[in-house]
Amino acid sequence: MTEAVIQFKYALRPATPGAAAAAATLAPLLQDAQALGVMGRDPDRYDGLAFGNLSFGPAAGSGFWITATQTADQPILNEESVVLIKDWSIADNSLHAAGRRPPSSETLSHAAIHGRRSGLPTWVLHGHAPALWARARTASESGPWTVTSPRAANGTVAMARAIAAATTGASGLIVMGGHQDGVIAYGPDAAAVLALLTSVLEAT
Repeated sequence: MTEAVIQFKYALRPATPGAAAAAATLAPLLQDAQALGVMGRDPDRYDGLAFGNLSFGPAAGSGFWITATQTADQPILNEESVVLIKDWSIADNSLHAAGRRPPSSETLSHAAIHGRRSGLPTWVLHGHAPALWARARTASESGPWTVTSPRAANGTVAMARAIAAATTGASGLIVMGGHQDGVIAYGPDAAAVLALLTSVLEAT
């Protein structure tokens, strides 16, 4: 099982100014995602591990903010719940971060989207939606999503490359074929991400 297992190399420096503000910025979307059931913690799923993560960028200067590992079930985010990703290399499976806790295990998937939309406002929500995931992987009809290869597992370079290839516009929905129940919605702001994901879930 690779849920919540960090598979990339990373250097973690001390927390940077702006963490509290970034946490406050992400908090409303976290609460909305928890209400939808796509982020949180369920003792009957994934060995009781928390699932889902959020990011937005660009951060001041460069990079993006992302929730730290195992924070999706928190009632509210604080400055210890977020990490600044300053630079990364998908090819080298590595990144540099600043924060008090390790970044999410899906950070490279988020980085793939932020990299494709370099310099543009971008929000990313990775959640778990079992019914949507199953439908998208087996449906004969096309849908408002792109499905990545089942051979690209979660948290891997292969997944990050597949996510980058699937990022083709200002917003989109990606079903992670090699990550059980995993979906990613991205857009130019939190409202766009939430609206896209909600509309597809309601139609599933």
